[in-house]
Amino acid sequence: MSRDPAALAADEEPRVVAEVQRAAVRQLLAGGPFAESLHILLVSVVAALVWNSLPLGVIGGWVGAVTAAALLRTWWRLRVRRRAPSTEEVLRGIRLTVTGVGLAWGVGAAMAIPALQPHEGALVLVVVTGIIAGATSTLVGDRRSFRYLLITTLAPLPFGILLQGHGRFNVIATVLIALFALGMDRVHRRGYRNFAERVRGGVLLERSTQEVARQHAYLDALIASTPVAIAVLDDQRAVRSVNAAFETLFGYSAAEVVGAGIDGLIVPEAFRSESSDLETRVRGGEIVRVEVERMRKDGRRIQVRLSAAAVKAAADGALVALYEDISDRKAAEAAMREARDLAERVARARSAFLANMSHEIRTPMNAVLGFVELVLDTELAPEQRRALELVRTSSEALLTILNDILDYSKIEAEHLELESIPFDLPKVVHATATLLAVRAREKHLELTVDVPPEVPQMVRGDPTRVRQVLMNLIGNAIKFTDQGEVDVSASLLQRDGAGAAVQFRVRDTGIGISAEQLGTIFQEFTQADASMTRRYGGTGLGLAISRRLVALMGGDLAVTSEVGRGSEFGFTLTFPLEAGTQATARAAVSLGGRRLLVVDDNETNRRILRDMLGAEGMAVHEASRADTGMEALRRASGSGTPYDLAILDAQMPDQDGFTLATAIRADRALAETRLLILTSAGQRGDGERCRQLGIQAYLTKPIARADLVEAVGTVLAGRASAPGAADLVTRHSIAESRHALRILLAEDNPVNQQVATAMLLKRGHQVDVVSNGREAVEAVAAEGYDVVLMDIQMPEMDGFEATEEIRALPQGRTLPIIALTAHALSGERERCLARGMSGYLAKPFKAHDLFAAVEGRGAQPADAAAAPSPAVDLAAFRRTMEEAGAGEAVDGILETFVATLPQRLEALVAAAGGTEADPLQRAAHAFRSAAGTIGAGHLAALLEDMEGAARDGDLAGARDKLEHVRGEAQAALDYLRTATKGGQDG
Repeated sequence: MSRDPAALAADEEPRVVAEVQRAAVRQLLAGGPFAESLHILLVSVVAALVWNSLPLGVIGGWVGAVTAAALLRTWWRLRVRRRAPSTEEVLRGIRLTVTGVGLAWGVGAAMAIPALQPHEGALVLVVVTGIIAGATSTLVGDRRSFRYLLITTLAPLPFGILLQGHGRFNVIATVLIALFALGMDRVHRRGYRNFAERVRGGVLLERSTQEVARQHAYLDALIASTPVAIAVLDDQRAVRSVNAAFETLFGYSAAEVVGAGIDGLIVPEAFRSESSDLETRVRGGEIVRVEVERMRKDGRRIQVRLSAAAVKAAADGALVALYEDISDRKAAEAAMREARDLAERVARARSAFLANMSHEIRTPMNAVLGFVELVLDTELAPEQRRALELVRTSSEALLTILNDILDYSKIEAEHLELESIPFDLPKVVHATATLLAVRAREKHLELTVDVPPEVPQMVRGDPTRVRQVLMNLIGNAIKFTDQGEVDVSASLLQRDGAGAAVQFRVRDTGIGISAEQLGTIFQEFTQADASMTRRYGGTGLGLAISRRLVALMGGDLAVTSEVGRGSEFGFTLTFPLEAGTQATARAAVSLGGRRLLVVDDNETNRRILRDMLGAEGMAVHEASRADTGMEALRRASGSGTPYDLAILDAQMPDQDGFTLATAIRADRALAETRLLILTSAGQRGDGERCRQLGIQAYLTKPIARADLVEAVGTVLAGRASAPGAADLVTRHSIAESRHALRILLAEDNPVNQQVATAMLLKRGHQVDVVSNGREAVEAVAAEGYDVVLMDIQMPEMDGFEATEEIRALPQGRTLPIIALTAHALSGERERCLARGMSGYLAKPFKAHDLFAAVEGRGAQPADAAAAPSPAVDLAAFRRTMEEAGAGEAVDGILETFVATLPQRLEALVAAAGGTEADPLQRAAHAFRSAAGTIGAGHLAALLEDMEGAARDGDLAGARDKLEHVRGEAQAALDYLRTATKGGQDG
């Protein structure tokens, strides 16, 4: 293969530089004997000429110095020839000896000139300048050697001349020496450049000659040894030459084919006209590549790939033909076609089995989870509630395992395909982390999410699979981290007009993974340590599935880890940008009085939907078959009471939901009926199919009641869509439609902190927590918040003072600030509003009251009444947290209350023993707030009385209630320990 001359020169540059140095050494050493002898001769002549004008000591010293320098150079040169040192060492020696000779001449001349007559001094200068002029050729190979000689010889002379006198002659002589030095340096520079170019040209010429010879030899060897058969033909289609592969392929020797016509040798009779047409095309300038049949010497037919082209450099019309045997490939293709057909049949059977298995397992699971959720909303004894919570947790775990196995089976069968739909990327990351925030908080871990503003918002891809990978990685990070933090981040690596590369990372400070275990961490059914399955649970499929999913999306899941310091998982995905689209919040409507038809062959599913939506005030009707459902829709439309919505099961025996939807859309009388599809086994392309059919919503079973209610409300808030124009509501779009707020919670009570934070995080909001009013002011000054929840009574600075300072900030003038207070007295709301608050929320509060306050909808809640019995109304507290979707946080909150109750009681006793009422009022207020939050109504009422007495200055009356408070606090503590014992043991 030929090489570009410029590239060749660049590659040879180090060799050229080295050759220039070697040539310079040769040149410098070659002129050594003559130069050394000449230096001794010249100094002797100069000494004779000035013998009578200088002291004998000066002449002797000068002659001796020059002679010694010349002899030293001679001695060094002879020693170099014996030792053969490196080029660099030789150059250093040359420069050193040249410097010595120059100093001997320059210093000697400078000492002699002041004592000489002008004509004698001029003679000395002539000799010295002659030496410099001669050095431009004898030292042409090394710039530094010449400069050393130039400087050491000429630099001392102006001192000697000026010591002789300061007349015009002396000044002119000094200037002339400087000009001479510059001129000689320029002459030497030009000479050195010519010298180097001459050496360089010689080296490159030699190298080019070698390269040409090498290329000729390489091409000859390439043609001879190439495994592809090659034949060169002349303008009469006679063979000029062939290579060894041609002889092997067709069975002829070179002697047999050279000079013979190619058609008679290898082209079957039936294909010779086609062969002539191919030759015509080639000679017309076309490069022909075809698969043809040719014949061997023994008559056997073979399949070959023929590539032919004219040799443009040849004036005699030669062309070259290449023949590649493809017989094995053709046989393999036939075998592959048979194997592919078999694999497709197996894949179809496997796909059908997976779909049926998913449907058959998920349908009863839907019933289990649905009824458990409904029963949990009723009044239950603690033991019953714990048992049902265990059923729900186990069912969800089983469903997770089922999903993992189904996903893995689909991936293994290469049947899992990805959706490509618009979605809000930052919201997916935040929402996924928010779902796991309660688990992190229960373990007292710091869960942080970092999505910089430059990360694109709306992209196109598969949000479900992105969320699935992140859920697995974040869940594992929380599971294997006992203290510290879990950090989730998405950062922009690259962005162009059409797409963006986003890097996702999940870092933890957990137990870490050893170097040996990193090699197997992504294998199926494998965890880092066998004991981890027993300790932490899990199937060992999560990371294997995640890595496969990331690979399907075009990325690579990698991990770095250190035992005892934590792990970091990361992957990079490229998303097409969704131009001009923003995620919009969907409006919800009241469901009361709306008419609904459920078409599902499974009675359990119909009952769950009826109970869930009937509780919202909807009139739910049922149909067990697609045909009866169609009749019900037409009958209702004909009677003037059409259904507002029809929920269709995707898998029904007689007619599936999509077929029924097609029939509904084909009936003009039912055009205004909105449609929602429920499926147990979603398939790729279902979303697009729904849009084309004008279906408004597509959800997978089992579905939580909150998601179902929100989806139905969203569908009813919109209009029935024409086929192809439906704005599809999915589980993903529901989660993203909620506007996430950044909320600052200023609360000194850790129990209240946990309750409010768990509710708000589950709702999808971001929450920062501070413990007093001063920290709240600093937080608002440093960060931007959508709303502030402000407790009234806090240490250091109370809520009113903090509100006043926040209102003085530029960003705090219009910031919503909602008062959180345990005061349920008349006039408290007005007092808060008068002090600059935007709203008012009494503790303990319900989840929907909290959401209404922070999200700015609905009236402010009425005061909550304390439950009279038992000591702690755990059922009401659990219902409140579950309504917020934060039921998992209940046990952690109760543990915090139990752990801090003795300290609170001690603080109350200490305050009661003082002489001031204010500390007692604050202690009673904080204790009452925590007790009321978890449902300890009796205790909260007693503390409220104590707080009121202290506020009125009645210390004696407040102290009288202390024993009652002690007794009720102990009763609450005993009750909580008894009620939660089973959960702890379990």
